[in-house]
Amino acid sequence: MSVGTKGKVAIIIMAIVMVIACAVAGVAVLQKKAPPPKGKIPVVEEPGDMLPIGELIVNLADTPEIHYLKTDIILEVTGKLPTTEGDDTAVKAPLRDAIISVLSSKRLAEINKPCGKEQLKTELVTACEKCLKTVRVQNVYFSDFAMQ
Repeated sequence: MSVGTKGKVAIIIMAIVMVIACAVAGVAVLQKKAPPPKGKIPVVEEPGDMLPIGELIVNLADTPEIHYLKTDIILEVTGKLPTTEGDDTAVKAPLRDAIISVLSSKRLAEINKPCGKEQLKTELVTACEKCLKTVRVQNVYFSDFAMQ
């Protein structure tokens, strides 16, 4: 081999070695695990008990038109519900009253807004927690929701 050919071969070998070294370094960097985030560790809440409220039909606050809302609500609650011997009327009656008060104060246009149902759920949580002193309402679920 001539001197010029030996120099070209050496350059090609060095280029191959550098490509392999860069590939190994890239793999090592990509496989390195990120350190755990500092600060608070998110707390995962346990799912609560489901308390079915039942079907409700209410007049909405629209005037002069008359609009109705038919819904079936289930509350997700944590905490100790007051115990009743087979009859849950003592627990559900104040809840149903509070829910009906909130629902009947709403107008159709308020509920139809993009965030209307979420805002309604927030208001229902607040109203229900006032009725249940020892219970925390985690969420409100609409299993049926129809407006006319």
